Amino acid sequence: MRIWPDCIPCIVSFTLDVARPLIGDERRLHALMREILKLKPLRSEEWDVTPPEVLSDAWLKITEFSGETDPLKALKAEQNHRAMQFYPAAEELVVWSADPFMQALKLALAANSSDAMGQPEREELRSIANRLSDLPMDTGSVGALRSRLERARKLVYLGDNCGEIVLDKLLVEVIQKTHGLEISFVTRTVPSLNDATLEDALEVGLDKIAQVMENGILEPLPGTILHKASPQVAQLIRQADLVIAKGGGNFDTLTEEDGLQGRISYLLQAKCHPYCSIHKSPLGALVVCNT
Repeated sequence: MRIWPDCIPCIVSFTLDVARPLIGDERRLHALMREILKLKPLRSEEWDVTPPEVLSDAWLKITEFSGETDPLKALKAEQNHRAMQFYPAAEELVVWSADPFMQALKLALAANSSDAMGQPEREELRSIANRLSDLPMDTGSVGALRSRLERARKLVYLGDNCGEIVLDKLLVEVIQKTHGLEISFVTRTVPSLNDATLEDALEVGLDKIAQVMENGILEPLPGTILHKASPQVAQLIRQADLVIAKGGGNFDTLTEEDGLQGRISYLLQAKCHPYCSIHKSPLGALVVCNT
C-alpha cells in the first residue's frame, strides 16, 4: 500500500508524541520537526512510497536527535509484561472455547486494543470474551485461512508489536496443535517503533514453540521488504506454503511484493480510513485478508 494523504498527519503527530518526552528541550524539538517536514512524502511531494518507509526515515531522525537507539524500549518491556500477565486468562478463554482457533485468532488480532488486553483477573474473562465477540469480522475470510492452514506444511509468521506477540504465541500454539506445521516466527532486526525484536520474542518464549529469527533488515523499517531482508528469511518466505503477516506495516510493504499471491494472509485491525476503505470494513474491525 502506497502512502495516503491520511498518513501524513498521522506520521507527523506520532513523531511529535514520541520525540517530546525524549528530547524535552523545545528548541531541539523545533529543529527535529523542521527536519521531519523536509521529508518529501510529508510535503505531498512523493507518493510512490509505503508508510513504513516514511516512518523509517522519521524514526532515524528521532534517534539522531534523542541519542536513543531504541526510544520505546521501556514501553515495549511494559507491553510484554502486561501481555504475559494476561496470557493465562487468554489461554483459558481459548481452551474453554467452542472454537479455539477462532478465539485465539480474535485475541491475536485484537491484541493492540486496550479493551482486549484488559486486566488478567479471572472475573474479567466473560467481559473480555463479550467484547471480542462484538468486534466485526468476516467469517468467510477466516474460513479461507483455515483452508490454507489445512493445506500448508511450512508456515512463516511475521510478527508486529510487543505485547501483541504474546497473543501471537497463543495463536501459533493452537495452529501447531491442530495442524502440526513447521513454523518460523520472524521479528525485526533493528528497533523501530514498538515492534518486537528477537530479544522480545525470546523474552516471551516464542522460541519454545517455533523457530524464531530476525528479518535481517538493517534499518528501522516497521514492515517487510524482501530485497532488504536476509537471504535466509527471503528464502523462507519464498518457500513457505503460507505466510501470515501481522499488522499494518507488514500489509503496507508486502502488498507491494510480487510472488506472494495465493499464499499470504494478513491479520490486522482496521484502525484508519485507508484500511477501512481497502478492506471495506468498519473502523475497529478485525481483518483477515487472504491474497
